[in-house]
Amino acid sequence: MPSHEPVPAEHTRRPSGAPLTARLADPRYGSATITPHLLRYLTLVAAERGHDLGPSLRRAGLSEAALSAVGQRVSYRQGSSVIREAMRDLGDPALGLAVGRRQRVTAWGLVGLGLQASPTLHDALRLGVRHHGVTGSMLDYRMEPVPDGAAILATARYADSGLRAFLLEEAFGSITALIRDAWHEEFAPHSLAVRHARPPYGDEYERYFRCPVTFGAADDRIVFGAACLNSPLPGADAYTLAQVVELLDAARTRRRQRQDLVQGLEVSVARGLPHVPPLAQQALARGMSERTLRRRLAEDGTSYEALVDSVRLVRAEELMTTSDLPLHRIAAMLGFSDARTLRRAVARWFGTSPSALRGSAARRP
Repeated sequence: MPSHEPVPAEHTRRPSGAPLTARLADPRYGSATITPHLLRYLTLVAAERGHDLGPSLRRAGLSEAALSAVGQRVSYRQGSSVIREAMRDLGDPALGLAVGRRQRVTAWGLVGLGLQASPTLHDALRLGVRHHGVTGSMLDYRMEPVPDGAAILATARYADSGLRAFLLEEAFGSITALIRDAWHEEFAPHSLAVRHARPPYGDEYERYFRCPVTFGAADDRIVFGAACLNSPLPGADAYTLAQVVELLDAARTRRRQRQDLVQGLEVSVARGLPHVPPLAQQALARGMSERTLRRRLAEDGTSYEALVDSVRLVRAEELMTTSDLPLHRIAAMLGFSDARTLRRAVARWFGTSPSALRGSAARRP
């Protein structure tokens, strides 16, 4: 997300989350494309511990009711904001493991049903990796063969060191929990490897996964043995699986089309700042009428104005929390008329003032 005005070195400071260049270069950070399954279970775990995540959700522009709405999507920015506050407020460094193991096969909706209906564990894992975008994960996955088995490798979308361990623990923890729920409660992976150093609660890994765990590894992976992969699943049903796959493939195609349109517009807006390309220009560039583009966006539950607002929000948050630029400079970079307009936008976006936003970022671990 390049800026038309360079940020002087004397105004920069150490980022509190993902690097400024990494996140500003990728508008998907603020694009609502993630199903809220992870946040639903984080909210549940917090409630079971007597903590209400409602205020954190509202500060991120969400609500508990919204998390349960069919078709609801959240952005990485919103998800990471809620997770950070939960980690701080609950004071549990192993919170990711707790959220992962709390889940059941039904937590993943259609994907969970597809896992149950698959003929073998290998088939179930391939289905899960192919459609992991529907499961609400904030990581990306690929599956590859290894000697005497296969591994699922997880990769971060952003160099967000403060959340990396949480997201990996939730991911590998939920995969293990779902397999135990759908197949056998005594299931254990062949091995587990993570790139981060062994945390103080490292014993929790061995107790939960019941397998050898390597810390400080070259990549992040969970490995399954061949005998385990070839095991038949008790709920295998070819007819149900075919129905699920058809629905998931159709949803995947729709999601890609939506993401291509929305993210293309976001990139265009981000590159144009401080000048926002008019909607008519955006429509012409995509070979459609302005009315058609508005309708397409409305079908996806958004509008061009909302997308512009989202891009500005992400840029504003980054510039205010990772630099010491004065507000009038930031306002100009965002295409606002003055610092007062920016202050009103920050109050609307975050429910606070620019100085408070900067203060909270400075206190962030």
